[in-house]
Amino acid sequence: MGASAKFIDAVSRTGALDVSLKMKRSPPVILMYHGVTAARPAAGPVANCEGKHLALDIFAEHLRILRRTRRVVPLHEMVEGLARGEARDNEVALTFDDGYENNATVAAPLLADFRMPAAFFLTTGLVGTAEAIWTDKVEMAFDRTAKTTLHLRATDETLPLHTPQERRQAMLRTKAVLKRLPTPDFHHAFATILHALGDPDTAPSGDYRFMSWDQARAMSDAGFEMGAHTVTHPILSRMPFEQAAHEMLSSRDRVTQETGACSSTFCFPNGKSSDYTQELLDLCQQHFKAALSTERGPALPGELLTLRRLSPSGAGRGENIQWMLLRAR
Repeated sequence: MGASAKFIDAVSRTGALDVSLKMKRSPPVILMYHGVTAARPAAGPVANCEGKHLALDIFAEHLRILRRTRRVVPLHEMVEGLARGEARDNEVALTFDDGYENNATVAAPLLADFRMPAAFFLTTGLVGTAEAIWTDKVEMAFDRTAKTTLHLRATDETLPLHTPQERRQAMLRTKAVLKRLPTPDFHHAFATILHALGDPDTAPSGDYRFMSWDQARAMSDAGFEMGAHTVTHPILSRMPFEQAAHEMLSSRDRVTQETGACSSTFCFPNGKSSDYTQELLDLCQQHFKAALSTERGPALPGELLTLRRLSPSGAGRGENIQWMLLRAR
């Protein structure tokens, strides 16, 4: 734990942050999670190095803090209120992206114990399969490769892989390069990179596994909101509009078919402002009431199609949820 984390932890134990949160009138916040892991520590030098899967004990502490200091509401309730122009002060909605199995086996039971609602957005082409999301395949490949260097053809750079730190840095660089590529170039570059790493096994295990449709149905039956997050998790702005529209609407239709209902909010993959176009926002407006981005900030009535979120998970950020809520504005 670094010096700043130790300071935050010490202040938190005094109860001062809880008092500040209770006294402060804050705009509504949508929190973004991906997974909650009961496995600790990570299996390899690269696995979960970005903190996408938050430790169970830290997530439980988040829920305790929220129970003491905020009103946790269903996402659809917050969205409907924002659409009416309501302030929704001091409200929080919880969201999970992608559809990992640990959402069903770890996060959902804990949320049920706390009687807290949440919305889960599914990459429908991966739910119920033994496949992994492409970003996780990159992570697993760097974790499992025996190679000591990687030449990135797209940028003509050679990345060292000797140490765990070098592997992590190379993995992050590779993801960033791939995310910028148009879809046809992406598929070729992705396959080339895996081959250059020795085609290591990228079959998902542990926290990389996706939930089944039976699990998704059980979560829906338990009252959780299930939503669309595309079919294959592409960056929609990098592909032709017709393909992007298919990704969005087919995922919505599959969630509806499998669980009986789909959230009226869509969740953009990757979710930065460069990852969707005005044409895609117009399509969203025709078929959904709102959409989620990954841009940082509170949820505002004037941004229904690009709702901002805050991510309390991530490397070194899990303990900082109180500060994050205090600074939300």
